[in-house]
Amino acid sequence: MIDKYLSTHANALQMRARRTEVLASNIANADTPGYKARDLAFAEVLRDVNGPGNTNPAKANRLKLAGGSLHTTNSGHISKGVSSPNAQLMYRQPEQTSLDGNTVDKDLEQARFAENTVRYQASLEFINSRVGGLIRALRSE
Repeated sequence: MIDKYLSTHANALQMRARRTEVLASNIANADTPGYKARDLAFAEVLRDVNGPGNTNPAKANRLKLAGGSLHTTNSGHISKGVSSPNAQLMYRQPEQTSLDGNTVDKDLEQARFAENTVRYQASLEFINSRVGGLIRALRSE
């Protein structure tokens, strides 16, 4: 029950964290000759995982556990959750390629990084609000 209650924002938070790493890598390699800017197919993965009526286990398994597999040994254990996104990295289409073949536009990457950071913070706020609501419900407030 709690998994369903928090799953959308938890998955979004994990995807945003992974996208932060990818965007930071792009910014760090802005001066690397031949480096190709990359990004996550964020919307498609989140839609596949959290879509209404998603009963396809192949789509649900697109997000994998980071530390390997997690096994439950007792039916009373909480089922494994998604701990890290494994979304497909895609190459970004450049606005203008530099002479050395680098496709990173540092200004655009920094803007995307800032937007992703704001959305990450929003997901944290949503989760905090949901958890607060659960705590108030348990306390009968």
